[in-house]
Amino acid sequence: PGFQTFAHNMEKDAPNRFKEWINELAPEDTKLPLDWKRLDAEPFQKLLVIRVLRPDRMTIALSNWIRNALPHGREFMDCDASKSFYEVLAASFEDATAVNPVFFILSPGVDPVQEVERLGRTIQLQANVNYWNIAMGQGQDTIAMSRLE
Repeated sequence: PGFQTFAHNMEKDAPNRFKEWINELAPEDTKLPLDWKRLDAEPFQKLLVIRVLRPDRMTIALSNWIRNALPHGREFMDCDASKSFYEVLAASFEDATAVNPVFFILSPGVDPVQEVERLGRTIQLQANVNYWNIAMGQGQDTIAMSRLE
């Protein structure tokens, strides 16, 4: 089932009910109005609605979807808080290979360089010899590609 009638339902059939849903604190946990409540049974399609109407809730909604819809999803989302960043990094590195590298997607102010370098020293990696720290962006892709060769 597509979304052909969604705009009409929202604008003409039940604008107040849709407005209430949009104003919910956690709309990802609330049934949509009218027959759109069926999207609770199709959580990926509900993500599409959340992305359009409440993009501020997308991170939480997507996290919930990963936990509930993907095999072993909880393992991907719920890290063991008793482990330090270094322990998580070391465990991640054990899974890494030349074709499955470790990438960091960072929030502003986060800098894992010291822990990465600490791990590197324990496995005989040397900066600018067999390990390179390259921040992506601003033309750094050329440097990164040359290191892959």
